[in-house]
Amino acid sequence: MQHLRQRFKSPAADKLVRLHKNIYLNRNDPKYHEKVITYLDPHSPEAHYKLGQYFENNGNIGKALKHYKEAMSTYPSPYYFPASGSIRRLTKEKAPAVPVSQAASGSTAPRTKSKGAAAGLKMLLLVLLFINVLLLALLYGPTAVSKVVSAFMPWSVGKEVTYESIETAYVLHFPYGEPQKTVEEALHKKALQLANDHPKQAIVLYGVASGVRTADNQAVPLSDEQLKTKAFVVAEYNPAVDTSVKIRFLQPEFQKLRTTAGAQLIRTALEAYASDHGSIPSSIEQLFQPYPNNYASYMPIETISGSAHVRTVFDGSGGWVYDARAQDPAHRFYPNVAWEGASGTAATSTSLPFEPVTVTIDKSAHLLRLNAGQMVLAELPVGLGADGRTPDGVLTVLERVREPQGSRPGVYGTAALGMGEIAIHGTTDEASIGANRSLGCIRLTNEAMSALYPFVPRGARVVIGSGATGGSGSAPVLVQPELLHPGKGGLGREAEETAKHRVFQWLG
Repeated sequence: MQHLRQRFKSPAADKLVRLHKNIYLNRNDPKYHEKVITYLDPHSPEAHYKLGQYFENNGNIGKALKHYKEAMSTYPSPYYFPASGSIRRLTKEKAPAVPVSQAASGSTAPRTKSKGAAAGLKMLLLVLLFINVLLLALLYGPTAVSKVVSAFMPWSVGKEVTYESIETAYVLHFPYGEPQKTVEEALHKKALQLANDHPKQAIVLYGVASGVRTADNQAVPLSDEQLKTKAFVVAEYNPAVDTSVKIRFLQPEFQKLRTTAGAQLIRTALEAYASDHGSIPSSIEQLFQPYPNNYASYMPIETISGSAHVRTVFDGSGGWVYDARAQDPAHRFYPNVAWEGASGTAATSTSLPFEPVTVTIDKSAHLLRLNAGQMVLAELPVGLGADGRTPDGVLTVLERVREPQGSRPGVYGTAALGMGEIAIHGTTDEASIGANRSLGCIRLTNEAMSALYPFVPRGARVVIGSGATGGSGSAPVLVQPELLHPGKGGLGREAEETAKHRVFQWLG
């Protein structure tokens, strides 16, 4: 889009006056001249003259005279003489007529004489001032003369100072769930360090949540504009004009999407339960039973209110609503908060459509992407089957298990999502990530698998293919998905999800 903006200029561009960065004034704005005086140049002769005309046309002679006089304070300017003429005209119209008898008596003669004396006094003072300037010149030399002349004759042309700097964007990666205070300290420190290394640059730092183990202290130049859409925080610092680092969290605009992601997670689990049992559960707690009935690991927090409480009727107090009598997923489970409707008025969030949680495997990029509604919860590198053994197609997560046992200890890592013959599972062979070495299964590091597992319910779709995106390639990445987790003791957090006496036979 950037090249289109450069080639096709907006029709309104010629009417815009730039204030700073992306802040402009529109010449067609009825209050344009007032804003010029307030934000751009308080001594603008054009603005003051135009405002004088405005107030004169509206009968406010006092304000008109004030602005005409301000317009005359700048000389030379094309508005000096028009403003002077307007002042004389308005003053003459405002002055009372002199009675004929008083004019005939010659009573104005003393006033004329007084004006002449005042003019002579002014001339004398100017001559004395000029003599003083010459004396200072003789005493202190040319430099002093320049300073004195500047002091006694302030230039009437306005001054505009522009600090030219190059805006340079960097990216800093943070682990999912990094505390806000730690993020702030890291951004502040890094912005100051970059400004010290590059004093003529305006520093912009984009904080991106990813699968790194610790906060990345190495800020790298932004090379992919798409990373801006994935940033959850931005830090800006221009050492030429700023006295502090400006850190701006983008989390508020993600709160609704986070809540949507939590709703889709439980809805997906409910649909899987209904498919297995022929009916939906009478109680939401039935989704969080020990293996093999662990359809979900926890009840997510409804992030707008910060509550994970489940009610049976809507009251807008936060948390969730579970209505076992509803016929469709959207009305069966939804956020207990007011949603903004299409008309801009508050409405219940039952209008939120159901979209199953989807895991997409891009074989060509060795990348796993987890979608919940319009949000991308995670993007993680994976290892795949040798010789094309990982099949293409659409599968379903049929079972979820932590610490699965195989033919040898640790073969399936810390957790697994079973899909029949193959599974998405952890591995200690980290060198196989990004390569094709497995017997058909999809591998992640144990650390990545432990982070992914709680967000994938039973019944989630798994789409495998080369270049597959699952239709959500432009969706934003969820910032700190751990914010969906309830506190200790929350619904589902205590369920046993291991299968201690079962040996699994996935391809590996």
